[in-house]
Amino acid sequence: MESACLFACLCVHGRGVISLKMLKTSAIVLLTAALVVLSGCSSSKSAKETMLSAMANNQAAKSMTYTGKITLDELTLPQTAAGAGQLPAAAPLVLSVLKGAVINIHGKLQTSPERAELTMDMTLGSGDVKLNLSIPMIITADKMWIKVPQVPGFPIPETISGKFVEIDVKMLEQEQGAGAGLGDLTAVQNIGQDLLKPLLDSLDEKTFFSEPKAADISGLPEGQKADKFVRFSVDESNKDAAITAVMEKAAPQIIDLLLGNEAYMKALQLKKEQLETAKKELADGGKMKDTVDTLKKSVKIDQLDVTGGIKDDYLTYEAMNMKLESTDADTAGMKVGMRFEMSFSDINKEVKFEYELPKDAIPVEQLQGMLGLPSASGS
Repeated sequence: MESACLFACLCVHGRGVISLKMLKTSAIVLLTAALVVLSGCSSSKSAKETMLSAMANNQAAKSMTYTGKITLDELTLPQTAAGAGQLPAAAPLVLSVLKGAVINIHGKLQTSPERAELTMDMTLGSGDVKLNLSIPMIITADKMWIKVPQVPGFPIPETISGKFVEIDVKMLEQEQGAGAGLGDLTAVQNIGQDLLKPLLDSLDEKTFFSEPKAADISGLPEGQKADKFVRFSVDESNKDAAITAVMEKAAPQIIDLLLGNEAYMKALQLKKEQLETAKKELADGGKMKDTVDTLKKSVKIDQLDVTGGIKDDYLTYEAMNMKLESTDADTAGMKVGMRFEMSFSDINKEVKFEYELPKDAIPVEQLQGMLGLPSASGS
């Protein structure tokens, strides 16, 4: 469920006119999102069938608890003048803070009534200069609360430090336009699985999937058990095949799926005209070939391994190791290396939330006024 929402959020950032140029720059992101949810179960099912079945079970779960960790091992800016010129002036400072970042996350969720908690305990920076932050979030169908962290050296007024800020999601959507915020939560919940299916179906099982033993999984948490593990791997040896399959087979199916589902288009802030234009461009064999060839040359995948485990037909563990490098002329030298792992428990059991729904929260509009920031509506 969380991975599906992650995929949906990635898609939401793709607002604007869709074109083959956009598909070129986002294909690897789409592929990565497709790889984030992996699992294994019955030997009678293929790895892809098992994966989709586990995703469906997790999405249908009424409740669960989750813990995880994200580590950013490497983050290097473009070495070319063109690439560096595209970045904001504060990019080097942001880079120094993010490189080596460790984010521990934990939370719980339930579907009736809709509610989720997510706490991020972040350690930013490296060496002698480190910044520790804890940011709890509470989410319901209508509202979101974010606790203002206490940041050493940053003058946050005592009236708001350590208190929750309330965001009225429905009102925000009305101010920014239908579907501009979280959109239809049910649609967002289902988008992941529905869009991942054509992505996964386009990929050859023997080329990309394997079933490792627990003893062969580096970094597997102690006590983490599963009925079966499945691993999906992409590197330089099979990268071209993955890109070709995703662009030529999956992309047209995804566009047709979106065109046939108004709720999905609204949740992802896409218009019918945009999708129809993209469909025509994908049908142009010459443009498609050029885009695929360019994309193959624009990224180097040293490692993209995603391992997942299933127990009792549910996804209970997932981990990703990723090392990517841009070889595009404009962004050559940009590198990203990260590790991610997540464990799920208490599936379909009663969960006890850490926080009560805040009764003395500060409206986000009041916070914006105190800090001299423009309102969400841009006024």
